[in-house]
Amino acid sequence: MAKKISRIIGMIMLIVAIAFVVFALKHPETSFPWSNTVTYAIYAVYLIVVTILLVAPFKK
Repeated sequence: MAKKISRIIGMIMLIVAIAFVVFALKHPETSFPWSNTVTYAIYAVYLIVVTILLVAPFKK
């Protein structure tokens, strides 16, 4: 993947994550239909992908 594309996708994913956190903090009554373990696993995978997309372009 091109460095520029990787950075753009990583930044978009980071902005979406920040927007999600803001929404979640303002609406604590909403929840997912599955357990917290599944939710935390999804968050972890998302965070790993964002990190890879933002850090990878700086490595050779």
